[in-house]
Amino acid sequence: MRKILYVSILMSTMLACSKDRFEANVQDVAFSANKTSLKVGEEVVFSVSSGADAVSVYTGDAGRDFQQSRIVLVEQKGLSEEQLRTNLYAERLPELNAFLTRIPEISSIPVDVKFTGAEMNLYEGKLVPWDYSNVTNSRYLRLKLADGNPQTLSFNANKTVLPVMQGFTTATLQSKGALNTVPNNVFGPSCAFPDGFNAQSQFGVGIRVGLQLVIDGKESPITYFSLTVRELLDNLGLDISATFNAWKTANPSLKAANGIDEVRLIFNADDPTKTDDDGDLLSYIGNVYIQELRLGSPDNTIKAFSTGVTVPFVYTGTTQNLRYKYSKAGTYQATMVATYIGRKKYSGDGYITDRANEILASEYDIQRRTKTIEIKVE
Repeated sequence: MRKILYVSILMSTMLACSKDRFEANVQDVAFSANKTSLKVGEEVVFSVSSGADAVSVYTGDAGRDFQQSRIVLVEQKGLSEEQLRTNLYAERLPELNAFLTRIPEISSIPVDVKFTGAEMNLYEGKLVPWDYSNVTNSRYLRLKLADGNPQTLSFNANKTVLPVMQGFTTATLQSKGALNTVPNNVFGPSCAFPDGFNAQSQFGVGIRVGLQLVIDGKESPITYFSLTVRELLDNLGLDISATFNAWKTANPSLKAANGIDEVRLIFNADDPTKTDDDGDLLSYIGNVYIQELRLGSPDNTIKAFSTGVTVPFVYTGTTQNLRYKYSKAGTYQATMVATYIGRKKYSGDGYITDRANEILASEYDIQRRTKTIEIKVE
């Protein structure tokens, strides 16, 4: 009888320890405010009690709206990165937009895409015959440059407005809460120039291209770029800043905010300001394969996840206060998020051999609880 009782107590103790070891210990955390109606600029004090491993407060105003947080959009709604970049889910900066056409996703050449060279068509296959692993097997826009003369690809840019066109700097994008605060002012066609290369080729070839923009109905001067290209895809990465500034100087009364009407990419461009004789050396004859036409980055045009204000750790039997002032009138939903984290549940052989997964979030029991307070600001 003693042995049975001892085993029963031991098993109960082990189960209790197991639960305590791995499962998050969820406790009630009190959340209160010293006032719920206040004036703009008046201080409100939020109080949080102990019980959670981590606590943050989303005050509900711009940049701190819990419904625009990663917890809600990714953890709770399960939205993907691509979904978050669409108008349906992402909060956008109305002054900017980006442009992207991916050739593998189209079945015919858009009517607004024009080419002055010998031939333009859709090609499906590999870029080079020695691609034995089929890495380059895809659909491309193929342009045939029959000679070394200038030949132009043009397309409708759907009124794209990049940061430089609004005078936006990193500081501007930071103040507006952009997901990526580094201005992207790049026209990035993803191109390959495979003719003349073989499996043993070690060096690229030099070409010269020109970039011209049509903004608010007016052409910009042409900006010239000397590039080194190869047989495999590369983003040409043409910064439009100089092209735009030249347009702005020539058209001071026009509005850049009306957007880019058309982009013109000139292959084998002849820069009239150059007195060198390297024109033939900087030309390419053969097929050009384009997989993507991109202007700017959507990460400049959408807002980052809202973030909460982290509350310092609250020790048992104590409270922490968060003092906050609202800068605009309105009704806000202040949300406290209490996070509870269990002990690590080791997988595999306990990382004796598999060290790469030692910080997987899935190996922790993570629980969250929220409480809200409505705050009215006049």
